[in-house]
Amino acid sequence: MKTANRIALGQLVVGLLGAVLWGGIQGLQAAGPAVAGGVIAATLTFYAALKTFGKHSDDPEQVVANFYRAQWRKFALAAVLFAGAVQIFGSNFAPLITTFAVALLVYWWALTWNS
Repeated sequence: MKTANRIALGQLVVGLLGAVLWGGIQGLQAAGPAVAGGVIAATLTFYAALKTFGKHSDDPEQVVANFYRAQWRKFALAAVLFAGAVQIFGSNFAPLITTFAVALLVYWWALTWNS
């Protein structure tokens, strides 16, 4: 969970940086959707980690089942969160989706971490 927490924190930082960038480009009305993109990414990361690693099991089949179940639920949660975000920020979708996409790059950055 330590790595998942670091990834989620990194995604929140990307969301805040995206808000500063989009806010500087298009004004404050674009900063909110950018933050939301980072928060959605971090929420999905933390949720999947919690559901995958929250229950310890020595049974490999149970571990794999937990992983797949967590990923399907994460997908459903993403659909719900994006549907809500579109309802709220529909006219400013570009800051939302671009910040979300950049926040996903934190997973790649995490591959360089030693601990």
